[in-house]
Amino acid sequence: MSNYLSITDILVSNEKVPCKFLHDLPKMGFLDPSCTEEDLKAGTNLEIPLWLAESLSSRRPPLANVDLPKVYKETYREIFNADACTVDLHKLSQYFYELGCYIAKHDIKGEVASTLVNTFRQRFRMILSASVSTDSVNAVQPLSASERVRTAAAMITEKALSAWLKRGDCLLTTANMVANHRKRKRAEMEML
Repeated sequence: MSNYLSITDILVSNEKVPCKFLHDLPKMGFLDPSCTEEDLKAGTNLEIPLWLAESLSSRRPPLANVDLPKVYKETYREIFNADACTVDLHKLSQYFYELGCYIAKHDIKGEVASTLVNTFRQRFRMILSASVSTDSVNAVQPLSASERVRTAAAMITEKALSAWLKRGDCLLTTANMVANHRKRKRAEMEML
């Protein structure tokens, strides 16, 4: 799932996620800016980078529980299920799909994964229209980072297809092998 050399993966793993600490952590009070003590107490709720939250929650016994970020909670899931195309994912969560893949393993009910799939299905038509749009700035603005990458690739493909179709010097014809095969079939049918 993670890619050590991917800049996108590095940015996603630095996204802050809410966590609840299960044990006292000595000399870790600096993680909470509002903490006046040197130690971080059990029960403290804090937003920490995903890479740190993953390492703290994967230990045995776990030192923290990772909570779902607000964009993956029930209220936003209802919005995404109603009409995902109205949401500006770039403002809400720039790496919505990538972060969702990490967060999905911390979702007990498994609703985050289905939300990611349903959201992409609903927004697919918007991505396609943005790829052929003449006003690409306004069409691309509400898209997340991964949707923008796919839109850019679709724009390049669309331009290449248009150029190929306009060229017109290479007409499609039937291959000799296919034409000969049809003649042979016809000859066999006449013999019977």
